[in-house]
Amino acid sequence: MNINHINKEVIEQIRNGSEKAFSGLYSAYYSYLNAVALCYLLDKSCSAEIVDDVFVNIWNKRETLSYPIHYYLVRSVQNGCLNYIRMQRAQQNVLDEHKDQMLAFQENYIQSTPVPLQYVEMRQAEEEIRSAVNQLPLKCRQVFEEYFYAGKEVDVIAHDMGLTVSTVRVQLKNATDRLKPALKHLLFLFLY
Repeated sequence: MNINHINKEVIEQIRNGSEKAFSGLYSAYYSYLNAVALCYLLDKSCSAEIVDDVFVNIWNKRETLSYPIHYYLVRSVQNGCLNYIRMQRAQQNVLDEHKDQMLAFQENYIQSTPVPLQYVEMRQAEEEIRSAVNQLPLKCRQVFEEYFYAGKEVDVIAHDMGLTVSTVRVQLKNATDRLKPALKHLLFLFLY
C-alpha cells in the first residue's frame, strides 16, 4: 500500500481496530516519515524511534483519528523531533556554546521550515490547479489568470480586455465557482 491509497475508509477501519489497515498505513508512511525525521535530526536510529513512537501513539489513540491524516502524521513527527531536541538540551548539564546554538538552530528550523518533501507535494498541487484553470472557458480563464497570476486590479483587467468591471467580476465569480469543486481535495493545504 502507498500513501495515495490511504483514504477515509482505511482511517475508519483503523478507528474500528483493524490491524491490517493499520499495517497498511504503517507500510505506506514509514519510509516517508523517516525521511522527514532524518531531515531534522540527521540520525537514522533516533529518526526511526520517533516514527515508531508516532505509530504507537496513533494505534493507542486510533478512536480519535480523522481523515486526512497526512499532515497530522508529519506534524506528529516534527513534534517528536522537537521533543527529542528539547530533551537532549535538558539532559546536558553543561552545553558548550556551539552545541547549544546548533540545537537552537534545529529547533527553529523545525518550527519555521516546511518539510523538504512538501515542496514536491506543493508542485503536484500547483500542477493540479493549473490543469483545472486550463479547463475554464477561454474568457473566464483569461480574466482569472490576469487577476490571480498577474495580480491586476479588476478595473485594469476590464480596460485591457475591453470589458465592463461587472463582467470581469462575474467572470471571476464563475471561475472560482467552477474551480471549488474541482480542487476541493486541495483545500486542506491552505488550512495548515
